[in-house]
Amino acid sequence: MGAIKVSEDLRPISDLKSHAAEIVRQTTESGRPVVLTKHGRGVAVVLSVQDYERLQESMERLEIQRAIAEGERDVALGNLIPQEEVLKEVEAWISELGGE
Repeated sequence: MGAIKVSEDLRPISDLKSHAAEIVRQTTESGRPVVLTKHGRGVAVVLSVQDYERLQESMERLEIQRAIAEGERDVALGNLIPQEEVLKEVEAWISELGGE
């Protein structure tokens, strides 16, 4: 996803009603999002599906990296949970989900 070009990618929300196809084409061709504005302030962003999926994947990777870093900090600080307790919790989650 490219950086927003203020001169091209800010559009009043009223354009969405009369120029929706053009806005969608602009996002897919430029590789940049379009920011919809109301009274000069951003209120929504239109992205191509490809850019949205990439954004979702990036967020998922960041969340995994954050969880790993948190776990590593806990290990370094000695904040550990006995394996038996972890296994009991996992079994309880599986049961709640309708598993074995």
